[in-house]
Amino acid sequence: MKTPRRIVIVLIAIVCSLFLAAPALASTSLNHYEKQLFRLVNKQRAKHGLAVLHLNQKLTNSTRAHSADMGEQKYFSHNSPDGETWSSRIVRYGYKRTGCSYWKAGEDIYYGAGVYSAPVAVIDAWMKSKAHRAVILTRTFRDVGVGAVKTDDGYGNIDGPVWFFTLDLGRRIRQ
Repeated sequence: MKTPRRIVIVLIAIVCSLFLAAPALASTSLNHYEKQLFRLVNKQRAKHGLAVLHLNQKLTNSTRAHSADMGEQKYFSHNSPDGETWSSRIVRYGYKRTGCSYWKAGEDIYYGAGVYSAPVAVIDAWMKSKAHRAVILTRTFRDVGVGAVKTDDGYGNIDGPVWFFTLDLGRRIRQ
């Protein structure tokens, strides 16, 4: 009688440990491109022996809003046309510095159409860029937000659908 109970307890412990060990998707619902981007960023980090990033709702809300804003207002910049910096934006969305003994963040952005809008193309471009690669491979980062938003009315010299991507990474250590 004790053996089946032990087996059940061991199985529950295994399931719980597997659940906790998987990269957290939290309660955030990601679109197909965002899910791919999240997985590909963690894959790149794993290749370099870095910690898995966990999805952060506040950063994801910030990245989606920024990607949507770039598509709607037809610009491509870390900072918005009204002058808000990317770091001020993530703080406004709740990824705050207050109460933290350590706070660090970084951002990558991208846009593309057709085959250049696939998340593998996005990651490939970022990893070929020294500055973007440095953000993805920053050892201290633990949190990530991904935003992939499509606009149907083009951008620049591109007619038709264009995807805007924003990736925010960070780490906060509470006091």
